[in-house]
Amino acid sequence: MAVKSLADQNTNTSHRYHRTHRVAYSSSRALHNQKILQRKRMRKNQGYSTLPHHNFTLFNEIFKLKKSSLIIALLVFTIVLSAVPLSVAFKSYVWERHRALIGEGNLLYDLFVIEEFMGGSEGGDPEAIMGEYTVPTLRMKTYVVKKGESLFSIAKRFNISIDAILSVNNMRDASILRIGTVLKIPNMNGVYYSVRKGDSLSSITTRYRVDMNKLVDVNELESSVIYVGQKLFIPGAALSAWERAEALGTLFKYPVRGRLTSRMGFRIDPFTKRRAYHAGIDIANRIGTPVHASQSGKVIFSGYKGHYGKTVILSHQQGYSTVYGHLDKMLVKKGQVVRQGDKIGTVGNTGRSTGPHLHFEIHRYRRIIDPLKLLHR
Repeated sequence: MAVKSLADQNTNTSHRYHRTHRVAYSSSRALHNQKILQRKRMRKNQGYSTLPHHNFTLFNEIFKLKKSSLIIALLVFTIVLSAVPLSVAFKSYVWERHRALIGEGNLLYDLFVIEEFMGGSEGGDPEAIMGEYTVPTLRMKTYVVKKGESLFSIAKRFNISIDAILSVNNMRDASILRIGTVLKIPNMNGVYYSVRKGDSLSSITTRYRVDMNKLVDVNELESSVIYVGQKLFIPGAALSAWERAEALGTLFKYPVRGRLTSRMGFRIDPFTKRRAYHAGIDIANRIGTPVHASQSGKVIFSGYKGHYGKTVILSHQQGYSTVYGHLDKMLVKKGQVVRQGDKIGTVGNTGRSTGPHLHFEIHRYRRIIDPLKLLHR
């Protein structure tokens, strides 16, 4: 029993030794592994371990600062780009408001308008300025035409333009001025204008280059509202060359010199010997006599036209057109623009003709007009 107990003690001691040795070995192994792992991590981070910690902080701060500066620069650039169209839009808005105020807004005079009309005078008493300003007023006087007077002599006598007398009296043919005719004589130059669809005070003043304030005062307008057909006196304006020629009876001139051989109307046709309608007038002259444009216009036909022979047709303003037939030569081409008096051909005997002459017609909106009522030598 004593021997067995001693053996058991040795066995237990041996087990304790091995257990302790294993624990120590395990601890030593773990410590060794830990050191190896730390070395690997240090090797892995060796490139960064050489920089001090405060350098990392400085780098981050610099990076953040550059990033903030870039963001701020982008914001400033975006604001600048946005400011340009906003500025344009604002200027356009201001211009439109100013245009509406002067052109189509309230037309009553305030201090600003009066100063502008008086030449931009600075300072001074508003009451004094109002006292100096005289609103232009349109007045008419009557005059009876006397023997030996003409439209030109009457205009010179009253120091007024012929256009003003023609327009105010709505004269359609002033070439014949009869004794005893009562004329209206305005106290200022200008013409009457009939408002058309789409017109406004701004468009009218722009077209005739007249001051808005003067137009409003002369016509005693209380607002900018105008209606179609309304008559407005445009101070300082003049008639167009066409309107003046129409009123003076010089709208169309004789296209050729010669002898009137046939008038417009029914006659005996020289070929059929029957009653037929003659749509124009015939003016006889030698072959080769120059034929001139009766009025300025555009050539819409130049060629051979049936019984008319060699023919030229011109288109004019206000729906008018003129026909020149039986020509010997045509000196203009289709599409060409000619002025009144330009040579467009020569007298001939082409087509259905009994001798050298010019057949001449005047049309308006496809209606035939007697040339003798419009022609002026």
